[in-house]
Amino acid sequence: MMMKPVLMLLLCLSAVVAAQAEPIIGADISHLPQLEAAGAQFYDHDAKAPEDLLVILKRNGINRIRLKVWNEPGKYAEFPADQSGPEGYNNPTHVVAMAKRAQAAGLQVMIDFHYSDWWADPGKQTMPVAWRKLDAAAVSEKLYAFTHAVMLQLKQAGVTPAEVQVGNEISNGMLWPLGRVPEWDNLARFIKAGARAVKDVSPSTRVVLHLDAGGDNARCRRWFDAMLARGVSFDVIGLSFYPVWHGSLSALQQNMTDLSQRYAKPVIVVETAYPWTTENGDGQKNIYTSTGPETFPMTPAGQQAFLTALWQAVTSLPDGRGQGVIYWEPDFIPQAGAGWKAGAGDEWDNVTLFDFQGRALPGLKTLAEGAR
Repeated sequence: MMMKPVLMLLLCLSAVVAAQAEPIIGADISHLPQLEAAGAQFYDHDAKAPEDLLVILKRNGINRIRLKVWNEPGKYAEFPADQSGPEGYNNPTHVVAMAKRAQAAGLQVMIDFHYSDWWADPGKQTMPVAWRKLDAAAVSEKLYAFTHAVMLQLKQAGVTPAEVQVGNEISNGMLWPLGRVPEWDNLARFIKAGARAVKDVSPSTRVVLHLDAGGDNARCRRWFDAMLARGVSFDVIGLSFYPVWHGSLSALQQNMTDLSQRYAKPVIVVETAYPWTTENGDGQKNIYTSTGPETFPMTPAGQQAFLTALWQAVTSLPDGRGQGVIYWEPDFIPQAGAGWKAGAGDEWDNVTLFDFQGRALPGLKTLAEGAR
């Protein structure tokens, strides 16, 4: 008879612990090795000397580093053997080294598998060159083997990722054409293979399924319903939210609330950013040139206001299911010799958390402060 009150107490304590878990305050800094190789330097607020970016991020409250993985970037057919070196940045070797460095700095790691030799997003999910002549069954086997191998390399390096994304912004599927929506069966097969590989190496690592459509509830529900109907299991819902492309904060909040309740899963905004200036730091045209439906100005103060409002939306989710925010490439400052591909210039320099000279903007502190 005494067990029931004890069990109830334990359940209550577990709920309190879950609600009080440290929020995920993250930064995707996948471009950092390329930037550093080109000579980029970073300065903390009011600092006179440059420091390791990871030290600056940790000091300012960042606790999670997100890193994208490309298969074999040097083999990308439309972008052959580019200027980034014989191996190409963001390949497994670079990512494992960066993950080890992040963990040594006291930061946890999220790994983002693109399952492509270059950028994967809603407009392109290009099959790795080495897999292009294979059928769905063979691609599934290759995907499992690749994911398992990278996870094993991380484990051998002493890194246990907190989360792993099986695909990047896969609202329209991945590994086209085989896994392109509406090829739902193939897509589910691929996701299952990746998730199984993650858990086989690291059972404690959470599997994240990442859609770009942060403000589109109907699209998200259709996608997750299709995956659950095919037996796909996962731990976390990941969303991108850039208001210029994904709608209003109110639409995001409504979507997150519905998804978190409908699927009983936590939600992380795994990609976001907001402009701090209308100026351009180099000759490459910026791609984030308006704010969409939001009215925060494109100034450092406007960037801060957006981040504060975003955190309010995330933390408003019932049962503490809004778990965090990850800022995409806050370090992507204009630097000669670097860019969206090495040496091509920077489309993102007005959306960073550092100014054109690499000095921390007020928004860097706000990113962490908004979580409290």
